[in-house]
Amino acid sequence: MEKKKFMELMEKAYDTYDFKPESIFMFKALQLNFDYNEEERTCTISCPITDIILNPSGIVHGGIYAFIADSAMGHLNFHLKDAPYITLELKTSYFKATAKGEIRATARYIKEGYKVSFMECDVVNENGEMLCKTTGTFYRYEKK
Repeated sequence: MEKKKFMELMEKAYDTYDFKPESIFMFKALQLNFDYNEEERTCTISCPITDIILNPSGIVHGGIYAFIADSAMGHLNFHLKDAPYITLELKTSYFKATAKGEIRATARYIKEGYKVSFMECDVVNENGEMLCKTTGTFYRYEKK
């Protein structure tokens, strides 16, 4: 990525971020797009693959997969629940690497509870090939 384009992206992310769902600085900087399917109760995040998410081997860093998976599961809770949920535990299994195109993370409930929910998220490339699967446990967090 050219320095000028990178700086424009960071400036735009900085100028438009907010501490609200879908609006934090990192989501803006990575150019994440959020989509919800009410009927299937899913949240899908798409992310273009750019230089800033590649590791020294030139492939998408595994932490990016985990980050967008956790974000997709968390935002599904934000979207459907009346209180925030925090991540208690994540487990990511990696299957395939990628270095170009787009990645998509789709989160869904496995066991939806009031206090604790168990979720999963598949991260795929633009051809639908499974890159990783993440499972997570989320706890209802009520501020007092």
